[in-house]
Amino acid sequence: MNAHARQESEPAGPVLVARRTKFFVLIGDLVVSLPSVVLSGWLIWRLSALVGDWLVVVAALVWPVSGACVLLVGVLISGAAAQASRSASPEHAEVAAAWAAVAAVARIDGSRYTPWVNDVATVNGEVYGYATLGRHVVVTRHAVDVFTRGELQAVLAHELGHQLLGRMWLRWLIKWYRGPADLLLELAVGVVSKVAWSLQIGPRWIAHRLFRGPRPVILLGVLVVVIVPTAAVLGSGWAILAVSTRFLGLPTALVVVVVLVAQPLARARLSQWQEYGADRVAVELGYGQDLRGVLRRLQADWDATPVEQRQLARLIHTHPSPDSRRRAVEALESQRHTATADDQPS
Repeated sequence: MNAHARQESEPAGPVLVARRTKFFVLIGDLVVSLPSVVLSGWLIWRLSALVGDWLVVVAALVWPVSGACVLLVGVLISGAAAQASRSASPEHAEVAAAWAAVAAVARIDGSRYTPWVNDVATVNGEVYGYATLGRHVVVTRHAVDVFTRGELQAVLAHELGHQLLGRMWLRWLIKWYRGPADLLLELAVGVVSKVAWSLQIGPRWIAHRLFRGPRPVILLGVLVVVIVPTAAVLGSGWAILAVSTRFLGLPTALVVVVVLVAQPLARARLSQWQEYGADRVAVELGYGQDLRGVLRRLQADWDATPVEQRQLARLIHTHPSPDSRRRAVEALESQRHTATADDQPS
């Protein structure tokens, strides 16, 4: 741990996440989601007004209160899943032991958190663990099966970092309140994706044939694959804007489209920054080498992903590429070792 972190340490243990970092995460979560929350409220108000004024009043009362109900349900579901893991999973003892080791290194009260095993291979195809409501730190059954003890502890330390970085209950509330706008975005993206996929079938077949030729022909194949989907996306986006303008008016429709496009990009960047922050916690606890082992496993899955999907993921995905995270971990380890060496008596 560096000297600055030690100066901020408390008797209960090291300050793994500075208060200013938590503040920036909180402000970031609010800023990048506020336009969607406002847009969601506006959409509910407009839809309610089409039915009658009484429904506007009902929506104004029910929608804010519903967030508390959703939060309560989320806590209950997480608790039930954790209880089921403890009672039915033979892997739970191994995860509990690994968590106890992480808590000892972090010098925190491990009983304040609940570790449990999710009975799936991976989460979203590439994540071996996650943090959720009720101070739960979760790893997948696949992670328990394939990881070493140190790698399992590294995953748990990373998820502890997520718990320390932000307030899970607030993120759930924000996600609920921006739901209508997100639903509108998913519908728009669904239309665009279907159109782009349909128009891409022929060019992909042609490009696949051309890739086997000389370099200029390969370049032509790449252009065919890139230009056609781009034209499809732009054309579909223009159609969506035209439909929105008919119902909302041009100024409002432009604002809606900008919000729907910009928000996912901003949220993705914020989420990726938080992933680096959670990795930093794992490194500070001494799990840098084990975390690099985890990232190497993720890299194998990443390399198997089509190139165009990898390029798109860098913009809109919640996680940075495993290689980018590995390089950041190596840089943090180097800084940590340098600080440790400087602290040694000469």
